[in-house]
Order: sequence, then C-alpha cells, then structure tokens
Amino acid sequence: MPRISEESIERVAAASDIIEVIGSYFPLKRAGTSWRALCPFHREKSPSFHVSPQKQAYYCFGCGAGGGVFKFVMEYERVDFGTAVQRLAQKAGVTIVEEKGGPDDDRRRALRDRLLDMHRAASDWFHHNLVRSQGGAAAREYLKSRAIGSDIAKDWQLGYAPEGGSALLAHLRKAGFRDNELRASGLFGGGEDGPLRDRFRQRLMFPICNDYGEVIAFSGRVLPPNEDPAKYVNSPETPLFIKGRALFGLHKARRPLADTGTAIVCEGQLDLIRVFESGMENVVAPQGTAFTPAQARLLKRYVETVILCFDSDRAGRTAVERSLPILLAAGFSVRVAALPPGEDPESLIRTGGADAFRALIERAPDYFDFALGEAGRDLEDAGKKSALVRKLAGFAASLPDAVGRESVAARIGPRLAISPQAFLASVPKTPPAAAIEDDNENGPVQPANEEPDAVVRLLLHAVLFDLETRRWLAAQEQDAPSVLSGRPGTELLRTCLRAGFDPADAAATQTFVAAQSPAAQSVLAALLLGRPPANPLAIARESLRNLRKRDLEARREAVTAKLRNPALGPEEIAGLQAEVVDITKDIGQISGSH
Repeated sequence: MPRISEESIERVAAASDIIEVIGSYFPLKRAGTSWRALCPFHREKSPSFHVSPQKQAYYCFGCGAGGGVFKFVMEYERVDFGTAVQRLAQKAGVTIVEEKGGPDDDRRRALRDRLLDMHRAASDWFHHNLVRSQGGAAAREYLKSRAIGSDIAKDWQLGYAPEGGSALLAHLRKAGFRDNELRASGLFGGGEDGPLRDRFRQRLMFPICNDYGEVIAFSGRVLPPNEDPAKYVNSPETPLFIKGRALFGLHKARRPLADTGTAIVCEGQLDLIRVFESGMENVVAPQGTAFTPAQARLLKRYVETVILCFDSDRAGRTAVERSLPILLAAGFSVRVAALPPGEDPESLIRTGGADAFRALIERAPDYFDFALGEAGRDLEDAGKKSALVRKLAGFAASLPDAVGRESVAARIGPRLAISPQAFLASVPKTPPAAAIEDDNENGPVQPANEEPDAVVRLLLHAVLFDLETRRWLAAQEQDAPSVLSGRPGTELLRTCLRAGFDPADAAATQTFVAAQSPAAQSVLAALLLGRPPANPLAIARESLRNLRKRDLEARREAVTAKLRNPALGPEEIAGLQAEVVDITKDIGQISGSH
C-alpha cells in the first residue's frame, strides 16, 4: 500500500495544535505555561497528565505515557499511525499526499474512495426512505414496536430499502457512479456480466462502519409480515469490507471499551443498539454468530475481558463454543451471560428494563464455571461427565500459557470430582485449529526500547533542544561509540544524531518523534516537556569528556591488575607499564581540557 509522504506528515503536525486536539477529547486546565488533566491512560485522583503547547508534546508523570499529537490519537483511539495521520489531516483540512505507488495501487485507492462515496450516498438514501417515504411506513412501525425512536434511528443511520429491483441502482447511476463501480460495491446482484439489480429489497437497513465511522457495508433485516427464510441479507466481501474483520458498533464503542476493559458481545444489530442506548456502551457484535481471529485481535486493542451474550437456544450455545477457542487463544478472560429462555438482550431490556440486563452482565460467570453450572445433574452420569471433561480440556488447550491451564484445572477439578492433575492430563497438546488460525495481519512485533541511563538522557535532552549540540555530538561519532556502546538508550541517541529536524520547528520535531517506537516516544516526550538545558553544548561536551575519562580510568585499572600477576616476564611488565603511562597522559589531557 502507498505510504504517506513525510512532507504530508509534517504538514499535518504543523496544522494540528496538540492543545486543541487533546482538548477536543476531554477538558484541559492551564497550569503555568503548560496544560494538565487527569490522565486518560490510567486511573488517578490528581492530574499528572501534562501537555506543552511550546513543544507540542504530552507526558504523564504517573504512568509514563507520552508522545506527540500522532501518538496521542493512536493511543486514545486505538488506531495505527496511518489512520491517526488521516484523521488529523481531515480535522485540519490538510490534503494527504501519498508516495507514488504502481498503477495497480493507484487504481485500488481510487476505487476504494469511490466505493466509500457510494456507500455514504446509499446510506443517506436508505435513511431518507425510512424517515420520509410512504414505503418506509412498515419499517417505521416495526421500529416503533421495538421502542426504537427517530433519534436512535438517526444516530445509527438506520434505513429502509424499498421493494422492487432497481430503485437504488437508478439513484446511484443518477449520482454519477459507473457500472464497474456498482458491480464492485456489493450493493447489487447480477454477477460480472448480468443485468444489475438491487441486492437489498423491502428490508430494514443497518449500515456497517469501519472503526472511523465510514460506511463500508450493509445488513438488511426482513420486515414482517414477509416470511423470507433469509432473515438477514448482508453485503458480500468487497474491497471495503471483509466480514471476518469487522465488528458492528465498534466505531461508537471504542472509548467505552477502553475505559471499562470489558466488551459485551451480542449477536444482532438491534440487540446491540438496545444495549448501547440503555447506557452500556461497551458493546459490539461480530458479523455472524462466532468470532474470527482477526476480530479477536481487533477487540484486543481495547479490552481484556469478553462477556458473550448470545441467545440461550442451541444456536446461541454453538456460537459461544465456536468463539471460545479463538477468544481464549487471544488472551481474553471469557464470561458468559445466560439469557432467560426465549429472551434476547433487546427483549429483556424492553420488558425488564436496563437494570435487569445490567444485573445479568454483572453476575456473568467465567465460561468454565458456566459450563459446569449448565451440566448440573449430568455430572452424576459417568459417561456425560467424561464427555464434559474432554470438552472443557479441549477449550483449556486454547489458553495461551500453562499458568492459565493450571488455574482452570485447580478451580474446576474438585467440582468435577477429579484431581487437577487428571484434568491437565486430558488437555490436548495442541489447541483447536480455529484457535491458531493466523492471517499474518499484525506483522512482526517491534522490540521495546531500553530506558536511557542518566548520561544518555542528559545527551538526549541536549540534542533535542539544540541543533548545534546535535551536530557537534554527531561529529564525535568516531570516538563516541567506544564510550557509549552498551549504555541503555544509546541507539535512540544515535537515531537523534542522524535526524535532520530543526529543534526550533515543532512540527518537524513531532514528525521525528512520531517515527519512533511507542516506548521511545514516551522518553522523548518527557524530555521535551522538561526545562530547556541552560547550555546544551557545554553539557554535551562535559558528559562526553567524563565518559571518556571513566573509560580510560577503567582501562588503566584493568592494565594495573594485570601487572599484579607474578608470572609476567620483564618484557610483558615493561609493555604494560608503558600502556599505563600512555593512558595516564590521555587522562591528564582530558582533565586539562576544560
């Protein structure tokens, strides 16, 4: 995929004031020359989160989170770097220039942009049909029967697809979309060569959005009294939409998910909307009844605990057991909320109120405890108990580490009237295939940076604030490696020395900071928020001089230690003594070079 040009990144940084950006998420209070707030990345009672408008950086003195405007958006919204740049560019009105790709890249990007425009136009058209058209009356009545008012319908951009086979087609053709784009959208049937026809007809429409809120697909629900056996019709996979990588409602739930650390997972769109609107906003729904590994990785950005809230029928139980290996392998703690027979989240909240559903969620047990509770008297039957042990042991195989498996065995072994060791012996050596499925979406894991030691931190501080100091220290590279090598933080210092940004240019500085690892960004942000050094070049010279002196003194001590060896011959002694003299002279020259 094309990369965003460095010039564009710098222009976005220059146009994105960090006080305005962070202040758009939560209030900041002025504190002298900086601003502060309660840290959004950890719980605290007194504000330790500081933002500097001069250095366009933030740092939390409580948890160590820090960086520039790009890292803040990445961490707060849980998105990657490219997405953060795009979002800030959109807010600032900056046009992004991408480095030139091949013709295929250009065509794919152009088609994707057109499909996003088309889905936005289709969503607006569906919504207009719902709220304005005579044909949408049945859909409005259905929503009314489910206690979904016009405000909720507007917030979720619900719509109505009329009967007939060409109404949307005619609307989008009139809007200027070409047939090749229409065929690629997934909104129409007809294959590659056949006549195009609307895929969604006489259905309540739910737009499916990416995590930025852009419409990328649709799900259409049949409306009564229609008895179509296909209760839902969904968009096929397209250049915009891969079913196994999307979570319905995520664009609205990202912050509540991160704040609570827990995701409520429902089956259907109406269930999710009802739960969300009842005040429990940390809720998502997979596009289907079971999770995929890609969806689990996506959700893992936000939460550590998942509460499965599927129907209590056989299909719901199957969905739980299909999702479980994938969620356990991803490192989630998985709980199960058992709905009363015949109820779903939407009906339970509508009839029993939000408190009834909230109580169900709060007392949802861990899956293994849930399964034992469901088994009940079956545990008295040897055959059924053996089958349950095999099933639970199979799920335990998906747990990512031995500690987790041993914890489960210790907890449920006694309830199964078997020893923890017997349960562990039943655990398969390899997890189910679903739990280890991998599409290499994430790429390699980047190693964490070391925290710089005191001397390297002094040098980093100096070169971040002063261009002359950076140039001087870079010129010492031929000598510096011998005294800096092996010190924590040296690689980050060398990266700074090779950089071309001007410390007086906040946008250029932030572009450099944003290109570093998350750990390095926190280190650099903490230094940028500190007081500028009074004489950075003098600090750098003195630090390097002291390092060289210590290095020479250590070498002299090592040579002196060799001289204590009684087995040395006269020539060896003379050579070592001459080396001590030379080192001592070098130390004297350094000491006298103040």
